[in-house]
Amino acid sequence: MRYSFIAELAAPGREVPVRACDPESNPVWLFASIGEYPVYDDVVYEAMIKDERRMNRYVEAVRRYAPGRTVLDIGTGKDAVWALAAARAGARHVWAVEVIPKSAQIARETIEEAGFADRITVIEGLSTEIELPEPVDVCVSEIIGTLGGSEGAGSVLRDARKRLVKPGGVFIPHRSVTTAVALDLGSANGGRPLGFPPFVFRYVEEVFASVGRPFDLRVVLEGLQDSPAVRDRSYLSDPVEVEPLEFNGDLDPEGIDAAELMFTREGNFSGLALAMRLWVAEGDEPIDSLVQPSSWTPVYAPLSVEGLPVRPGDRFEFDFTTTLSDDGVHPDYALTGELHRAGGPVVPLSWSSTHHGDGFRATPFYRSLFPGPGGP
Repeated sequence: MRYSFIAELAAPGREVPVRACDPESNPVWLFASIGEYPVYDDVVYEAMIKDERRMNRYVEAVRRYAPGRTVLDIGTGKDAVWALAAARAGARHVWAVEVIPKSAQIARETIEEAGFADRITVIEGLSTEIELPEPVDVCVSEIIGTLGGSEGAGSVLRDARKRLVKPGGVFIPHRSVTTAVALDLGSANGGRPLGFPPFVFRYVEEVFASVGRPFDLRVVLEGLQDSPAVRDRSYLSDPVEVEPLEFNGDLDPEGIDAAELMFTREGNFSGLALAMRLWVAEGDEPIDSLVQPSSWTPVYAPLSVEGLPVRPGDRFEFDFTTTLSDDGVHPDYALTGELHRAGGPVVPLSWSSTHHGDGFRATPFYRSLFPGPGGP
């Protein structure tokens, strides 16, 4: 199937082909990782609000920390969910920050209709560029991405810690890590190639438009969380943790984390499923998007299109690097590693995913996903 992206993204008369799939017949399919871009719509907001695990953890944390305090809500969204929750819990005043103008306007209307316009002030813009009349006691945010820091939580909340929150102030969520597990994609998807369902095309288009050109956008794997059977046959290792972000401690969004995955099952190693664990409040059990149904879904880091045969006891050693992109907010990710197999040569493997990198169809995986004239 071919899909013509908007004219600004392709020369006149040209098309950007994309591989499509039917989610009804594919156990696993692709969606664009959209949280890093200003492309939210009612469908996305509804999916977040229907995520009961996510919502319940945040409700409990806000009720614990908001009463009698001033609160900063970063990324309040059109429904101003946590700004309103904080006000209802007894917050003295709430500053609700939203960068998308339409969402900010709807949030003001929602807050006024709820009767809290005197206690909630909506500020349109980036939290890194605003000023507040006084530092706040509590900061609540839902800018955790499909990877822990991919929506800019590290840089944004580090700035909030320095400028907008009182010393010793509380951050909700408490901490996050990115997780990685070895994946046999062929087993996960029954040998079918990955693709986007047609209803995802417009989100891909909007991400491209927000950057100004097609590029190898980050993709997530839908279907892994919902089926233990799919996970059991496709996860080849136990997970490891990288990119730790301590929102109530020393917060450093850049760094290199060394990790090792030990294979526990035989299979064909095609890449990594990258997800996140999130502790919304100190002492909570984490939300784990590798294994729990969630509005956060695992990112696919392709390493081998054909898959590399592995057995229990083989291992993949890698460095996971996080650096801030040139916008100073969103991370660029890179992974370099070596696959060690009994009796075989060491195989170097790498993956990178930038927030708005220049590369398009730069790897076999993306040439398959966006096939050019004459095929991948």
